[in-house]
Amino acid sequence: MEMTKERRNELKDELKDKLNEILERNGLPYRVDGISVMNTSTKMSFLGNVRVHDPDKVKKVYKEVETLVNSYGKTTINKRDVIPCCEAPFTYINFHIDFEKE
Repeated sequence: MEMTKERRNELKDELKDKLNEILERNGLPYRVDGISVMNTSTKMSFLGNVRVHDPDKVKKVYKEVETLVNSYGKTTINKRDVIPCCEAPFTYINFHIDFEKE
């Protein structure tokens, strides 16, 4: 499938909305503002992240995000704990989804 500009924008909005639904469903305040796109000669990657400020919900949210992004194709997903100086600690879940160019 060729990735047109319109399709790329649709996918970005769809991903953002579904990620925000996951956060809302789990009672988490952080919202995803957007998804970044990186183009190379062989693929296009969608990159995004989610912050989870409640340590009791990290496992559930991670699993939901993993299931969502895996439904789009080849993905990489990671998480790490962050202890910033000026706000509460959180877990940072980041992902990228690769779409091969034809």
